Amino acid sequence: MRTQIIVLHRYAYGDSSWIVKALSPDLGVLSLLVKGAKSKNSRFKASIDPLAHSEIEIRYNRSKGNSCLIIPKEAFLQNYFQKMRMNLQSLAAAQLMAEILLKLGNNFSHAAEEFKWLLNNLEYLELNEANENSLSIWLHKLCDILGYAPMLLNCGLCGQKILQAPADLWHSAGGAVCENCLGEKKPSYDQVFLQELGNFANGKSNSRQNCQRIENFFLGHLKVHAGALDNLRSYEWLIETRKLASS
Repeated sequence: MRTQIIVLHRYAYGDSSWIVKALSPDLGVLSLLVKGAKSKNSRFKASIDPLAHSEIEIRYNRSKGNSCLIIPKEAFLQNYFQKMRMNLQSLAAAQLMAEILLKLGNNFSHAAEEFKWLLNNLEYLELNEANENSLSIWLHKLCDILGYAPMLLNCGLCGQKILQAPADLWHSAGGAVCENCLGEKKPSYDQVFLQELGNFANGKSNSRQNCQRIENFFLGHLKVHAGALDNLRSYEWLIETRKLASS
């Protein structure tokens, strides 16, 4: 069968081969053993580089699922995203997206949407530099794809539309809470952050520092619901590239 992939990660296998982790819209996260791929004469070449969008031909045994290494027959490069790779901040953002999807693991029911959303963002970063809101928007949409995006524009208790900023966030209510429902209770989040989150939900811009707080909120939300998001090395690198860009 043939399927499209986006390469999430790869590591050496022996002296001449790679084990490649790739996201397929049809099969989820695949583990590919690409023999002899380090050779300069390899027919795979850039098609299995990290973040490459390719089409591969494989022999897939559905009875075994994705629990075994799959040896691809052919790979056909679709997009290498050369311009994106020349911008450190865009490249770091893309690598973080790939690392998150790799850590979340295999979920066939969401694979097609995850693939489409990642591909859309790689194509965007090929044409535009990453901006302050790019990662927050991607994380929010990923939460939605996985089925547990926090409610931000309406109160999770009464359904009332929230015009500016939520009075608080309650996980038990699915997200935002309005002032009426909060009542006399003390909010668990500070007012500055709640205003920043309100700005984000309503499509208003935040400063770079504020956007990092929004990113951390969504990363924490993903971790609570999905786990497995400790030690995101790509996020540390993204923060460093932002410092370089602003210096």
